[in-house]
Amino acid sequence: MARPVLAAALFALCTGACATEQHTTYVTAPPVAAVPVVEGVTSAQRMAQSRAACDSYGITRSTANYDRCVQDEFAARRPG
Repeated sequence: MARPVLAAALFALCTGACATEQHTTYVTAPPVAAVPVVEGVTSAQRMAQSRAACDSYGITRSTANYDRCVQDEFAARRPG
């Protein structure tokens, strides 16, 4: 008689231990408001970047092609 009672008690303990639920809660950061990022590049910096780009293309300085290249590169780097 002790054996069925012991088996029933062991079964009850096992089912109780296996029936517990585990929940995982993921906490995420709140959404960040869309704030425009201002780079702060000055015209002088854009001009230097434009000249460096045209130099890297191998265009000879003080030519019409070089001046046109610098103007195009400057316009391409202008925000907006």
